[in-house]
Amino acid sequence: MNQLIKLNQAVIVEGKYDKITLCNVVDTLIITTNGFSLFKDKEKCELIRTFAQTTGIIVLTDSDSAGNIIRAHVKNICAGGKV
Repeated sequence: MNQLIKLNQAVIVEGKYDKITLCNVVDTLIITTNGFSLFKDKEKCELIRTFAQTTGIIVLTDSDSAGNIIRAHVKNICAGGKV
């Protein structure tokens, strides 16, 4: 029997397959950015900001250029930047 790792923080990932994989490892809220769709999704940006300010977040993105851009955008959201 596998025991999931319990986290208090929400985890931010890029896509649905990342979420599916991570669900097998951790017990926490997992939010997908759906790639660059995050840039147009104000509700999801507000949700991320809320979790960043309350429980904290863990950002897991690919180490490619798209992942770097998404990570920078999440950082901006958390710092109070424009949503």
